[in-house]
Amino acid sequence: MIAGTRLIFSPLAARQFIAENWAHRTDLHRAVADNCIQMALDGRASPDEARELFEAAL
Repeated sequence: MIAGTRLIFSPLAARQFIAENWAHRTDLHRAVADNCIQMALDGRASPDEARELFEAAL
């Protein structure tokens, strides 16, 4: 997926994008996406679910 000018291929890359580009965002979409991405990294959620929430936050 494309986020800004970056290609995001994994939950780890999405997590890095959020940390670098959305540190100032405090909205619910960002928080839910960030939480689900962390859960995907821990094996507690699917990468597909994390991707959907990340796309919604974009």
